[in-house]
Amino acid sequence: MSVENSHQVTFQNNVELELQQGSDADNMLSEAVVWTNDSGSEKVKAKDIFAAKKAKTAKDRNGRTIWDDPTSDGVWIPKEEELYEAILIENADKLSTSISLEGASTQVTAATLRRARMQRILEGFYNPIISGKKGTVSTPLGSLGQVAADIGGSGAALPLNTKKLRTAKTYLDGNFVAKGQKRYMVVTAEDCDALLDEVPATSTDFQKSFGAEVDEDGTLKRMLGFHFIHVELEDPLLDTIPELADDGAGNRVNPFWVKGGLAGNYWQMLRSRVGEIAELRFNLGTFGGTTLAATRTQAGRCGTILNKRQ
Repeated sequence: MSVENSHQVTFQNNVELELQQGSDADNMLSEAVVWTNDSGSEKVKAKDIFAAKKAKTAKDRNGRTIWDDPTSDGVWIPKEEELYEAILIENADKLSTSISLEGASTQVTAATLRRARMQRILEGFYNPIISGKKGTVSTPLGSLGQVAADIGGSGAALPLNTKKLRTAKTYLDGNFVAKGQKRYMVVTAEDCDALLDEVPATSTDFQKSFGAEVDEDGTLKRMLGFHFIHVELEDPLLDTIPELADDGAGNRVNPFWVKGGLAGNYWQMLRSRVGEIAELRFNLGTFGGTTLAATRTQAGRCGTILNKRQ
């Protein structure tokens, strides 16, 4: 009786996952969202936004008071379908390797769910806002708050540059966003490289002028008040995001917002199961799922920058 060579191997090394976007991007994206945990309905109201009012002038003595009704608009988060990973472990495979396939499957599932959360957060930014008293008004992202691809040049589309960052900052400031609110921007490795190619981030003068910070690995962490969230938007494992992050003309659509400009809700943060499946010869199955969704809130708190891909 012969044994296949592939079944003679005893693994001596630890389990290692394939290179992929992981916890750093997920943690930063999650930190930039205001979360709620509300289940039991297909649609959750994220917040009520009350309109700003102009002060009235008392022109006459003992005049009548002019009363206003409070004017508000609701922002809603519709429930999305569960995103999950399920792995079935064949008993024969367990007997053919010395590594823990159960442990490896759990790691794969955890990494997949981190990306699932990133996907839903970014979908919430790019997809239409659902608003109105009953959540029946749909408003697409559109061009409001959009920094054009040719900003900083003479008509041709350009990669990310400091002029675009300044334009995004001016947009937020012009919409009365409080200076103390934390500002975020999603950038790719290409975007950061373009900024570093334009200006020396290690220069002391540059750091003072632009509020730039670079970590010990050479990663650009912030500039002009924006905290950079490093996400590769073209990653096919993010499913819907590569298409949503493309403007149709080949430019990348980079989101930026302030804290409170992106709201999320968990219907179920985690649903996990590990167990034997009787119908499949008691082979072991690992399952993990999450049900969440997100949305933009006020238009003046969010915007996008169009950037040429290099």
